Amino acid sequence: MPRVTALLILLTLACLSNGCTFGMTARKYRPAQEPKGVNMRIDTAQGQFSGELIEVRDVGIIVLADQKLRLLPYTVILSSKIDQTESRYAISQRTVPKPEVQEHLRLLSRFPQGLTPDLMKQFLSEYGQTELAGTNP
Repeated sequence: MPRVTALLILLTLACLSNGCTFGMTARKYRPAQEPKGVNMRIDTAQGQFSGELIEVRDVGIIVLADQKLRLLPYTVILSSKIDQTESRYAISQRTVPKPEVQEHLRLLSRFPQGLTPDLMKQFLSEYGQTELAGTNP
């Protein structure tokens, strides 16, 4: 009888571990499925931008919006929404996010390690730019 009980317990545990998931999974999270950063919607006084988070810097974020690489300083960001990410990681009120928020966003960007000058030059060239665009549409 103890063998049957042990087998039943193992079978139950196996079924539970395969059938239950809690929260976000890699299968549901877009950045885990392809080599891109999360999508963001950003409101500034100059307008709204929607695009991919490319890099997080100390002074702001680089996004690919409207087929342009843009540097959006934290001081111009009124509010933001990040797809499939908790609101506590949003950038808002023209303030620099806390270091732990910046680090979390960095991990969600396409280049969490940052862009070297050569890589930035190559990336800009890909979009027909010589420098990062700003907040002007």
